[in-house]
Amino acid sequence: MRRLALSVLLALTQASSAWAATEASSPAIKHLVQEAIAQHSSSVLVMRDGKVLAQYRDPALKADGINMMSASKSVVALGIGLLVTDGKIKSLDQPVSDFYPEWKQGQKAAITLRMLMNHTSGLQNVPYAPAEIYPAPDFIQLALAAELSDPPGTKFSYNNKAMNLLSGIIEKASGKPMDTFLDERLFKPMGMTHSGWVEYDKAGHPQAMTGWTADAADAARIGQLVLDEGRWQGRQLISPSFMREMTAEGSPLSPMCGLLWWRVSSYVHMTMVPDLVNVLTSHGMDPGMVALLAPLQGKSFGSDAEFAKAFADATGAQMGAVRIALSQHKLRSSDLAKVDRGPIVAYKADGYLGQFIVVVPATRTVAVRQIESPAKDVDPWPWGFENFADEVVKLGTK
Repeated sequence: MRRLALSVLLALTQASSAWAATEASSPAIKHLVQEAIAQHSSSVLVMRDGKVLAQYRDPALKADGINMMSASKSVVALGIGLLVTDGKIKSLDQPVSDFYPEWKQGQKAAITLRMLMNHTSGLQNVPYAPAEIYPAPDFIQLALAAELSDPPGTKFSYNNKAMNLLSGIIEKASGKPMDTFLDERLFKPMGMTHSGWVEYDKAGHPQAMTGWTADAADAARIGQLVLDEGRWQGRQLISPSFMREMTAEGSPLSPMCGLLWWRVSSYVHMTMVPDLVNVLTSHGMDPGMVALLAPLQGKSFGSDAEFAKAFADATGAQMGAVRIALSQHKLRSSDLAKVDRGPIVAYKADGYLGQFIVVVPATRTVAVRQIESPAKDVDPWPWGFENFADEVVKLGTK
């Protein structure tokens, strides 16, 4: 920890000339950027009504763009929105079998585009992508062949495998590969100069679960498009009705998830159930994993970030395995904790390592945080900057 504290102090000293703020006297702006630097951020950009409030770029960052990881899903959602606006997709409730007729039989016939986008398709799923997705040569065929773990529309399960079907659907609806379509219909019309796709399966399909690379300015353009309900510099690219639907509650099964955009509440109070150990044991969890989670029993947390840190501290190197086990044993968040949330105040695209695009409608604020893979000798926390969205909300009124 002393090594980390010294490295943070050194970074703040070296980076003092690498960031600028138009509201330099604002303690909230200073705190946000300094916290971002302390958490090893590669770039930060905060804008209000299209004007820069603060920006930071790590002097060591050489790349023009950073892989936005799962925040790429939020851009894929905009691709679906373009096709709905064009009339090439009838509606979000159109069956996937219209694009893949092999699903016209059995329960899969009930799966819609909306279910892919709100993670309620019911497709068999292991959240940890390297476990079964990356070894597959064709991610779309992998999803098409997957069995159902649950009846469609009955359970929320964050599903990278199902997500990749949207790449094929965009290609079938537009007549072009998803990366080409997004480049022609979104990136170029919005003047993006450092946006593109870098993740493909072995069959050549652009992945929909990840792979969009952008610099902070281009990522902020996406946030501005969401803020202005699909309008960009006077031109309506995507219908406002789709944009509102995209950021609304995607399903009662997971109110904080829209359609591939996450919803941020004004406050969160979370208390782990007092019989957590019994719940985990009754679902067949490995005793060793139960022992790791036992210290969380009955504990309360004042934010998602606070809980995320406690979960990471408790599980350590086993964090990924524990998350997979919780999913495989069909344990829902409601089984593990009681949660009270305030009204929705922001929306965010969210990716691995802490890639964020945050949109705060009330203050007309858009903020981006990006990070390259941290050095191996950097402690695994807090480079995720889990509370970035909360800090952006705190920047104050317009």
